[in-house]
Amino acid sequence: MSQLYQPFQPLLTNGGRQSFALTVQQYPAIKSLAGIVHSYLQVSTPKPTPYPMIPDGTQAIFISTDSIQIGGAQPQALDIKLQQSGDYFGIRFYPGALRHFFKLNLSEITGQFVDGQYFPCRYFSQLHHHIYQQSNFLQRARVCEQWLLRHFSPQPANVFDLALGLIYQFTGNIEISQLAYKVGVSSRHLNRLFQRYIGLSTKEFAQIIRIQCVCQQLYEKPNNSLETSVELGFFDQAHLLKEYKQRLLLNPRSLSNRFMSDFYNNE
Repeated sequence: MSQLYQPFQPLLTNGGRQSFALTVQQYPAIKSLAGIVHSYLQVSTPKPTPYPMIPDGTQAIFISTDSIQIGGAQPQALDIKLQQSGDYFGIRFYPGALRHFFKLNLSEITGQFVDGQYFPCRYFSQLHHHIYQQSNFLQRARVCEQWLLRHFSPQPANVFDLALGLIYQFTGNIEISQLAYKVGVSSRHLNRLFQRYIGLSTKEFAQIIRIQCVCQQLYEKPNNSLETSVELGFFDQAHLLKEYKQRLLLNPRSLSNRFMSDFYNNE
C-alpha cells in the first residue's frame, strides 16, 4: 500500500537545498524492499546548519561519522541541528515499516531522536562502521541495503496495513470510527496499533497525511488559493490553515518563503 503515498519534504526540492546550502543524494530501495524502505540519502553540508523537516509519518535512521540516531514520528515541523560539516547518511522507512526489522514500540520515541542503543540488535553498531569504510554514497547505500536484507523479517499483512492503505486512498479524509468499521476492529484497538507501529494516534496520522496532500498540491500548483480545502477533508479554508499551522508551525506563504520562491516549483 505504500506505493499510494510518497512523503513530501520541502528541503528535498531544489529551492530547499539551495536555501540551506546542502548537497543531497538519494537512492531508491531495491524491489524486494519496495514499500518498506523509501530511500537512502546522504546530506552533505560545508558548515553547521539546521536541517528542517515537516511531519510525514515516516521513520528515519541517521548515521553520521560519530553516531547513530533514530527519529521517531514527528507530530510537528522541526529543525535537526547538523553540528559540523561533512556527510550525514540516512535510511527513510515508510510509515509502519520498521516492524519488519525490529520489535519496537514507537510510541516510546514520538517526537524524539534516540541513539543506536534503542535498537534491540547488538550488531547495529557494525552497520555504522561498515558504512563509513566506504568512500562514496552509492557504496554506502549498497552496504546498508545488504545489512537490511539480512535482518528483513516480513510480517504478514494485518488490519493495520489495511487501515494504512485506506488512509492513503482517502488522503487522510476518513472518520476514524468509519475506518475502524471498515477493517473490522474497534477504534481503540486500531489506535493501539498505530501508536505501536508509527508512534502517532490514528487521528494524528490521518491529519498528517491530509497536510502532506496540501503540501503536494501547493508544490504542484503554486497559484492554488486553497479553495479545494473541502475536497481535502477540511470544513473550510480557516480549518485547513489552523491544522496546517498546528503541524507545520507556519502558514503556507511563510513556509514557502523560508524555502525560497521556487519551493513550490516543479523540478
